[in-house]
Amino acid sequence: MRDLMILLVHLITTVLRVARPGGLRSVVAESVLIKHQLLIVNRSRRRAPNLRVWDRLIAGLCSLWIRPKRLLRSAIAFKPSTLLNFHRALVHRKYRLLFSPKRRAKPGPKGPDADMIRAVVEMKRRNPTWGCPRIAEQINLAFGTFINKDVVRRILALHYWQQPNDGGPSWLTFLGHMKDSLWSVDVFRCESVLIRTYWVLIVMDQYTRRIIGFGIQSGVVDGLALCRMFKQAIRSVATLPKYLSSDHDPLYRFHQWQANLRILDVREIKTVPYVPLSSVH
Repeated sequence: MRDLMILLVHLITTVLRVARPGGLRSVVAESVLIKHQLLIVNRSRRRAPNLRVWDRLIAGLCSLWIRPKRLLRSAIAFKPSTLLNFHRALVHRKYRLLFSPKRRAKPGPKGPDADMIRAVVEMKRRNPTWGCPRIAEQINLAFGTFINKDVVRRILALHYWQQPNDGGPSWLTFLGHMKDSLWSVDVFRCESVLIRTYWVLIVMDQYTRRIIGFGIQSGVVDGLALCRMFKQAIRSVATLPKYLSSDHDPLYRFHQWQANLRILDVREIKTVPYVPLSSVH
């Protein structure tokens, strides 16, 4: 009975719309648009269907005859993955416009060749205590090149991995001894629907893998903002840990952040360099 009443109300509404000036073509256009969307969605594709030229043409012609209020209810159907891909493309476009050079670079070599990369990595492997300035100096003396320490640093960051040191306890043993006295903290960036940048600080208990809380900051993050985010993340916790694990992000070098940890009587320990997963193991 309830479904019958709903159909009767829709029938009366449709008749009233048809009786208005231009109502017949509006109803017909809305019906065609909705049926055409069903055909698009039911196409044999696992991912979101691509709109063809005729699909766009039919949608454009039907939208000319539909009232604006009714057009919002008859919007083109799309899947959530399509919206997420569109948002990801907007974010990529945003940072490309912000940080890409205004003029195109001149044609030429885009970086060190494979032989130079192998030489730098092999020299670092044979001399682990050498820094980037000394490696760059030795490479220039041996091969007559003109690379600087920044190029060496980028090569080592991408192609050189330090061997784990067997001396000392492992992370699993360390976590077992610390138990409930070790938290981990990390900061990452995310974009809103309106392509606005937000920084998120997450705090996790290493032993139980429980998320302690989140701290959110829009815009630039400085020492005061980082302390405010940490306070927001731990607002529901009664006791603080003895140790706090963090990576080598420059944000943790602010004196406000270090002074805040000293006041809270929390000791900060750093993760293994060039091993991102060491913060969660």
